[in-house]
Amino acid sequence: MIETASDRKAQYPWWAGNARLTNLSGTFLTAHIAHAAIVAFSIGALILLEISRYSPDRPMSEQGLFLLPRLATQGWSQVSGGQVTDTYPFFAFGVVLLVSAAVFTAGTLFHRWQVPASLEESKNPLARQYHFSWDNPKKLSFILGNHLIFLGIGALLLVAKAMFFGGLYDANIGQVRVVTDPTLNPGIIIDRIGHLFDVNNLEDVVGGHIYVGALLIVAGMWHVITEPWDWVKRRFLFSGNAILSYSLFSLALTGFAGSYFCGFNTLAYPVEFYGAPLSLKSSLLPHYFDPNQLEPTTRVWLANTYFYLSFFTLQGSLWHFGLASGYFEPVLQSWKAAFSEIRTANLTYQRAFNHQSQPNWNTFYESPQVELQPAFADQESAQKSLNYLYETSSNSVASTRTKLQPNHRQVLYQFNYPNDEGKTFYESSNGEKSKLEYPSPMPQNLYEATYQKQKSSKLYGG
Repeated sequence: MIETASDRKAQYPWWAGNARLTNLSGTFLTAHIAHAAIVAFSIGALILLEISRYSPDRPMSEQGLFLLPRLATQGWSQVSGGQVTDTYPFFAFGVVLLVSAAVFTAGTLFHRWQVPASLEESKNPLARQYHFSWDNPKKLSFILGNHLIFLGIGALLLVAKAMFFGGLYDANIGQVRVVTDPTLNPGIIIDRIGHLFDVNNLEDVVGGHIYVGALLIVAGMWHVITEPWDWVKRRFLFSGNAILSYSLFSLALTGFAGSYFCGFNTLAYPVEFYGAPLSLKSSLLPHYFDPNQLEPTTRVWLANTYFYLSFFTLQGSLWHFGLASGYFEPVLQSWKAAFSEIRTANLTYQRAFNHQSQPNWNTFYESPQVELQPAFADQESAQKSLNYLYETSSNSVASTRTKLQPNHRQVLYQFNYPNDEGKTFYESSNGEKSKLEYPSPMPQNLYEATYQKQKSSKLYGG
């Protein structure tokens, strides 16, 4: 998943996938090489697995095989009576793929450790040419051109295999043969484009690949040396999400075409290897099925796999186009906010709440139970005692806390009335002066009160 961002330091949550590589062209290339290693290893390992399960005594279409039928169709082994007689070429093919996976893995590690995260910072001038920016149409055209050239080379490699390296399996005659006279008449090729799924001979297949390969290479070279026209820039979106959307849309169309080919065409998907042609049910849940066979054949599994993978790829294309056009921006922002709250919380699963301060009911003021003492500090004799209520501070720097017996819970704060700085008073909760009567204790609880202080007034705290 790719998301456009101008800030290279933008942070993305774990579910954003490759969005973290948006502006890191070197790391983006490294990820592509790693993907190639995974694909090569997976296919090579599956080929070896299918070889271990293959039985020449049963039809290949009934053994649940996917890769061996494709290799047999491409003529990598001799076929007799619809059955592969020698699986060693398949074994060699699988081993080559595993070795290729190891090479790709080495390339991944090299690019990870030796190539800068952004190719723009590379010391190699050739590498710097492949640094791209998602909002730069000219650079994207250059990258697209390189991809098209490689696709064209791939199409021509199939032509070379059909004409010079063993040939392809011809379902019309039930054996592998070399194609010596491919169809090059443009009129026939154009007519085949209108009836693409009805192609029924190898000459047309090979001739079509010649045209496709040549056109892809020419188009790739054109994209490398030019940039999109102005009307293309005005009508197409150029961003990470937009480019990914276009790519997924093309992949989905290719998958749907492959699904239809697999379901109905018996030249590209011979009956000997895949089973009989299928029927398509397109009502509530579209799917391919064989009405004449209880057990699903390879053709059934493969056609439906093509179809549903293409279907979900199309959904991904629509999703990313919605992101590119801003249609899903409110949804994306809400997701980001939700995950951001989770990341900043102290506990991973802690629910958010609003905290308000609460009173501490364990702290309260009460009249201390002490022996009879003078009401005010200035009436106290010179002899000090440990049993007194309050003591006037001896200096203006540090406040003095009242000394009480060990059973006394709290100490009040002393303050001065503005009109009489020499007298220290304490006020009760109703705003009146405390009535001190002896020998009985004070009847009311005392509370702190705040008065407007003058310059000589001091508020002392414990």
